[in-house]
Amino acid sequence: MEDDYWPVSKQKVLSDPKLMEKLMTYDKDNIEPKVIEKVTPYLAQPNFEVANVKKASKAAEGLCKWVRAMVVYDKVAKQIAPRKAALAEAEGTLKDA
Repeated sequence: MEDDYWPVSKQKVLSDPKLMEKLMTYDKDNIEPKVIEKVTPYLAQPNFEVANVKKASKAAEGLCKWVRAMVVYDKVAKQIAPRKAALAEAEGTLKDA
């Protein structure tokens, strides 16, 4: 048996008049690891492919793209974080010299 979150999502999430604002101001640099863990299983499901989601709804397609983009951004940001720290340290050393 699968959970079907779409009816609840349509009613609660998509009807929120501030949804776009919340998505645009989402703190993508500080995504909780538990959030990534929770959405990761959905990324592998064929029903969560953008082309398949688009068949259900344009709004769902946009949310699907956004979720996928946030997961990719989080992965890349974690790979780049040590490099940013090293750069900041090197720039500080250079400034002191």
